Amino acid sequence: MFTGSRGERIGMSDINKQLKDFSVALSKYRESVHEKETKFVTVACAEIERQAKTLMRDTAVDMEKTYGKRGHHPSLPGNAPAPDTGTLMRSITHEIKQERDEVIGIVGSTLRNPDYPKFLEFGTSKMKPRPWLSTAIEKVRTLWYRLFKRL
Repeated sequence: MFTGSRGERIGMSDINKQLKDFSVALSKYRESVHEKETKFVTVACAEIERQAKTLMRDTAVDMEKTYGKRGHHPSLPGNAPAPDTGTLMRSITHEIKQERDEVIGIVGSTLRNPDYPKFLEFGTSKMKPRPWLSTAIEKVRTLWYRLFKRL
C-alpha cells in the first residue's frame, strides 16, 4: 500500500490502472502530434511545389536574348528559370515518407537525365544560377509558422 498526496491509501491495482490510463492517454497524444506533423509537412511540401512552379511562370525574362527554334527568352540571372517546353515545371513534385517516428518531406524534380534542374538551381561555369527550389523554400519558410498554427 502507498499513500497518495492527499493522505489516501492507494493499492498497487490503483497505481497500475493509473499507469495504464496514462499510457493510453500518452499514446493518443503521440498519435495526434504525429498526425499534425504529417499534415503540416504535406501542406508545406505542396506549397513549396506550388511556389516553385509559380516562380517559373512569373519570372522576369531577358528580352535581349533569344535561343532555339521557339525563340526562348531566358530568365534574368538570379530569377527562377523561364519555361521553354515546360518539362521542368511538370517534373516538380513532392513526396512524404514516414520512417519510424519521423515525417520526411521531399520536394524536387523527377528529371535525372539531363541533370539541368540542378544546373539551373546552382548555375554552371557558363551560366549564373536560376534558383527555383531554394527561392520557393524561402518564400514558404515565412509562412510555416502560420501554416502550422492553422492545422
